[in-house]
Amino acid sequence: SRRSPSTQLLRLRGFRSLEERQKMLLPLLVSAAATADTSDHELAQRLKLSLWQRGVLECGADGCGASSAEFPRLAATWLSQQHLPIVRLRGGADGCGGTSCEPPSANLDALRAELGEEFAAALDQNEADHADDCAASCESFYCGPGAQLPAGAAEARSHSMGSVPPEDFADAFKFPLDLIRVTASPLIPPDEAEAAVAVANEEGMSSNEYASGKYKLGGDWVKKMPRTRAWFQLAFGRRRLGCDRRLCTPPAFAGRFNSRLESLIFPTIAALFPEIVSSASVLRAHSVAILKYNSSHPRTDVHVDDGILAMTLALSPRANYTGGGTFFEHLGEGSVLPMEQGHCTFRPGSVRHGGHPVTAGERYILGAFLLIEDRVEHVRRLQNQGRAARGRGDLARARRLFKWALKLNPRCATCLKNWAEAITAQASGGPLSPALADAAEEKLRRSLALLPEDSDAWYSLGRVLSERGNREGAVEAYRRSLAITSDDADACFNLAVLVGDGGDASEEIALLRRALSAKPDHGQAWGNLGVALASAGDLDAAEEPFHNAVRFDPSAKNWINLARLHQAKGRAPQAKAAMAEAQALGGARQS
Repeated sequence: SRRSPSTQLLRLRGFRSLEERQKMLLPLLVSAAATADTSDHELAQRLKLSLWQRGVLECGADGCGASSAEFPRLAATWLSQQHLPIVRLRGGADGCGGTSCEPPSANLDALRAELGEEFAAALDQNEADHADDCAASCESFYCGPGAQLPAGAAEARSHSMGSVPPEDFADAFKFPLDLIRVTASPLIPPDEAEAAVAVANEEGMSSNEYASGKYKLGGDWVKKMPRTRAWFQLAFGRRRLGCDRRLCTPPAFAGRFNSRLESLIFPTIAALFPEIVSSASVLRAHSVAILKYNSSHPRTDVHVDDGILAMTLALSPRANYTGGGTFFEHLGEGSVLPMEQGHCTFRPGSVRHGGHPVTAGERYILGAFLLIEDRVEHVRRLQNQGRAARGRGDLARARRLFKWALKLNPRCATCLKNWAEAITAQASGGPLSPALADAAEEKLRRSLALLPEDSDAWYSLGRVLSERGNREGAVEAYRRSLAITSDDADACFNLAVLVGDGGDASEEIALLRRALSAKPDHGQAWGNLGVALASAGDLDAAEEPFHNAVRFDPSAKNWINLARLHQAKGRAPQAKAAMAEAQALGGARQS
């Protein structure tokens, strides 16, 4: 009779040879054409793929370790979950399965001929920019051969990066894309981490503000901090570039941090990502920043990084702060990957992530965007060109550039989202035409089919549907966005407007308070909260919101609302003064 999964598992635990493991498991796996040469790594990857297709988090909350060590756990999980139906296929339900879902690499010469001179010029610009960026990297940080790593030095826990491969070189990265790597041991000792923070703080980094989308952090790019930059040159590589040691670093730390890029960081990256990194000598530290999180500057926006690979190095011990850590949107808002001081996370730059809010204490990190000298990221750079064109108001060219990026990688969810935003910007402040609204909605739905955990795409879809008069669809889109990132202030605000218009004052007030908890200086949210409370008859509770509204958004509308509150509470002089502020801004005259 057929053995139950529990019986199979008991037999599996007793296996010692690769041949026995293959004999038991591989006939049970979909498309598992094993040979005598099939390695533990390949077997583990097939198990991960089969779990992922069934909606099971293949590596669990703690990630996967080395394939040989993880094989029994993965096999046990698979045997208990194999009865589940396949619920998802990589990159959307396009019929791909097994391990051959990777999109083929683009034939650039054929595309140059097909798309013409403007496209060819855009690729040439990418190549020139890439060469310039690599050269600039070598002026600031180590470039050259890497050292031989000690045995076990590159050990890391791995986590999935979601449903789509990296935007560039997608054909080189093989599923199941457990490409977020967290080091198993620290890359630098505590005194070196503390020294990096001390030098940067002496140069004023702690008091500087660094923008991350809707939020601000303390910190700055290392290239903007001459002493810190010089210290890192001394610490991270052989290049001195005329650096005075007395200026660059306290003598007590001289040599301790020396050659980390050369001796450990670059060789570790090369060992962790052999699919695309031919050797440590081709890696470039393009952009390096030190960032500070605290209760007043607690988090970053959800974002992607401007490099094929990126790294986050923890410079603070976890005991120094509450909250914090890096979260990855596709893993869920509560799935934070914390790191102890000296540990590092390496990942593809195109995975959506953010800094989880710090509620107390101070958290310092070093973040870096990495380039590969012999690999030009045409998809990312075409999108950069497209965003620049959109910023200049050249929306037609922006749309072409995003379309070309999608031509190179048809599963680029960000390309579709950027293309949709370039379409909606066409309205120049006015309403979208039906044709443009159709096009924008179609691009956003295609993007979400590829990457359903993208809160920004759901938010953008909500805006498009709201403008089209589809209130029910917009409400659902905003709710999907908030289900992924619950404290997005703008999504909370927009949803509050819609539910308030629908007559649900209680949820409107709750959503506005959520928006303000995430972004206390959101002037429009303060204004709407005051109106909602006043409309419910609670003038006392509306007082603070109306005052904060004119503090953070001193518009004529908010001054008029404050004037009306003063008038309703019998404060004629204050009402007159507030109305005068509104009139100075072009607001309605007091009757």
